Amino acid sequence: MRDLLLIAIVILCSLVALRRPVFGILAFVCLSLLNPHSFTWGMGQTFPFAQLTAMGTIVGYLFWSEPKRFPRQREFKLLLALWGMFGVSTLLAIYPEVTYERFIYVSKILLMVFLSTSLINNEYRLQVLLRVIALTLGFHGLKSGLFAVATGGSHIVWGPENSFLYANNAIGMALTMNIPLLFYLARCEPRRWLRWLMWTMLVFSYPAVVCTFSRGAWLGLALATGLLTLKSKHRLRIIVLTGLVGLLLLPLILQRLPERVVSRYDDLVNYKEEASAQSRFWNWAFCARVGLAHPLHGGGFNYYSPELYAIYYPEFIQYYGEGKVWSCHSIWFTVFGEHGFPGIIIWLALLWCCFSTLRQLYLYADTYENMEWIHHFTSMIQISLMVYILIGTFYDSAYFDLFYQLVAIIIIAKELINHSVNKIHLDETILRAEFRLSLR
Repeated sequence: MRDLLLIAIVILCSLVALRRPVFGILAFVCLSLLNPHSFTWGMGQTFPFAQLTAMGTIVGYLFWSEPKRFPRQREFKLLLALWGMFGVSTLLAIYPEVTYERFIYVSKILLMVFLSTSLINNEYRLQVLLRVIALTLGFHGLKSGLFAVATGGSHIVWGPENSFLYANNAIGMALTMNIPLLFYLARCEPRRWLRWLMWTMLVFSYPAVVCTFSRGAWLGLALATGLLTLKSKHRLRIIVLTGLVGLLLLPLILQRLPERVVSRYDDLVNYKEEASAQSRFWNWAFCARVGLAHPLHGGGFNYYSPELYAIYYPEFIQYYGEGKVWSCHSIWFTVFGEHGFPGIIIWLALLWCCFSTLRQLYLYADTYENMEWIHHFTSMIQISLMVYILIGTFYDSAYFDLFYQLVAIIIIAKELINHSVNKIHLDETILRAEFRLSLR
């Protein structure tokens, strides 16, 4: 019954998307993050929920009555260039068959990201998109947080099955990146019930992230919490209160922490003696050697194999034995190893432009009136991106859906603000011209 209900809802959403592609892109984002097939037991497990909605949205966009245009921002061009570089590295890949499958997967993500930059063309739609992302991931945070509290933190938290969020590192990253979104949206939300729902999701996201036992997610959680505290108007009170609560309750908390959490924390502190952390350094060296061996296009997607370890990093086989294969476990080395110097340069330029644009938008909000929402917007996106960079340094997340959605949101916001600023300048020019005419 649950399978049939979900399938019926998705089919209805796809039909609505044919007439209203904006609704379609919002439904697609929700379904791609929610992964409803993980809540089914029958035919729903293999039903293409997100793909069907994407098809309806694309067809609806082709016949959309509103003017169709894509942004001309530098971030959009860099994202397009990065997609092109992915195509080049796929054509020249070491293992074309495996690489082609991964390229199709990444291309589907980028196609919908580009489509969203055209469909989400006003402030209201942008705010709705942000709420869809925050509330969908907030649902996972609430659900997983309740599970973590109910089990006393003795069981590991996983994401939706058969999805890119399934791994503990993946769901930990997504929930941690979502905390700044929930925090700032809750502060700006006028509806009381929705505001309290966001705060509840945020609170339960903390035990959920802790019980992923992902050390990268723990570091990201500490970074997000620290930055949110520093950006708060009541940061001094928060710091003092946290310090007092910590002094009073820390001994009790440490006594009741599950052995798994304590052991994982010890591994984080003593990373030099921990095998998993050490293996990452070996993988980074392997990926760097592949990138240097193919500097103009890299090795292509998913080139990891025992044969290449034997060629580029025989020391790895001597230490770990034959047949052991890992991926890069780092966004930086993943991009460099798979796409060479052009790929990593475009990637770094994209990140730099995103942070530069957020800074520019923040200054716009200080200069022009009726742009107070930009302050909250830039703060939450900045922190989410910084969390992504920190966790991604130790985890394979170069093609993480949420990151590209945030890039699209930055592009959309920049396009809207530039349009508003140009309109203000145009109005000022018209007023000056009318004033001069009146003097004649």
